[in-house]
Amino acid sequence: MSDYSAQALLAWLAGKTAMPTLPTVYLALFTAVGVDAGTGFTEVTGGAYARVATTGDWAAASGSAPSTIANNATVTFATPTANWGTVIGFGLYDAATAGNLLAWDYLGNYPWMPATVSSASPGSLTAHAHGYSVADNVVFSTEFGGTAPTFSLSNFTGLLAVAHAATDTFDVTNAATAVNTSATGNGMVRKVASQVISTNVVASFASGALTLSAA
Repeated sequence: MSDYSAQALLAWLAGKTAMPTLPTVYLALFTAVGVDAGTGFTEVTGGAYARVATTGDWAAASGSAPSTIANNATVTFATPTANWGTVIGFGLYDAATAGNLLAWDYLGNYPWMPATVSSASPGSLTAHAHGYSVADNVVFSTEFGGTAPTFSLSNFTGLLAVAHAATDTFDVTNAATAVNTSATGNGMVRKVASQVISTNVVASFASGALTLSAA
């Protein structure tokens, strides 16, 4: 959930303001992601790309701890007339262009896992039974708690690639550079699915492929 949506929800729960009206919700694709404030995202551009309206394409919210809502119809983008690049995330907006970011996530139905980071060259991450393989893409975050390690070479910013992996440990590269650490840290990690979208390759999300959750 973005800051915009979270703040609107909290203000509504406190009885301060009504929830914003959302006449149409649009799905966007990202080649790089930013922060919940809605900044730092790189959205696909050119090649006939346009956000897709998804109003009416969602099932009713259900469940508990967390409650979830998922698309109940295939969402299909226009046929690319040029390469769209490597997509790693999606977002929902309240406008066909610009507008407010409502929610976003990385591609792939992978859980966040707690991880500790050693002080080493390269720094080793420990996440119990992580299931990662060499060349998998992962991301590291302290948004949900933890302290980033101190880095002596490169960092954990952006999309990382698993360089070596064992059952509970792994190390990563960032843009092909090993990540070395000089102090320990901890946080959360998750795997990310990335999808290259080339000319004439139509991007679509099958029914149930897009899921939003709130605890």
